[in-house]
Amino acid sequence: MTGGLTDRLRRALDAPVPGSPPPPGKREAAVLMLFDPARAGLPLLFVRRADHLRLHAGQIALPGGSREQADRDAVATALREAGEEVGLDPDDVEIIGALPPRLTNRSDLWLTPIVGLQRRPFTIRGDGHEVAEWFWLPLEGLMAATHRVEEWGRDGSALRPVHFYELEGRTVWGVTGAIVHDLLERLGAA
Repeated sequence: MTGGLTDRLRRALDAPVPGSPPPPGKREAAVLMLFDPARAGLPLLFVRRADHLRLHAGQIALPGGSREQADRDAVATALREAGEEVGLDPDDVEIIGALPPRLTNRSDLWLTPIVGLQRRPFTIRGDGHEVAEWFWLPLEGLMAATHRVEEWGRDGSALRPVHFYELEGRTVWGVTGAIVHDLLERLGAA
């Protein structure tokens, strides 16, 4: 069953995402959506950010962060950050696509989600600073998860949809919820 879901994921990401430069003055960033095709339900790796962080403290996220000058592109940023945050070797990932970039509301980053498949098991090692916890949620479960949308605004800005997914006692929301929603739309499951 996971093979069929992996094939479905590959097909959903088959069409290239048009590259769009960041809006003026916005920093580029990337996250890695790492799926494990060897396990039932095609689990996706998430992290919970440390409670002491200035932005997004305690929130569920995907491994990732800001682009550094040495990063040649969003893929390099996502893989470097995943290496720093969870100990992932870039050679252990097959990149299968990307989702459209999103402007994060709170940290004001132009964030590109990169989608990859884990090639072989690895031992997750948290960075001891940004990542408080890591866990896997099955894509199969996310496709059937309780989902709600709320309209939020900040500092007089226009209302925007905020997606919430409830699964296995976890709430995925904010930009991570929006990224999950974008993927599920591509899969025809949103």
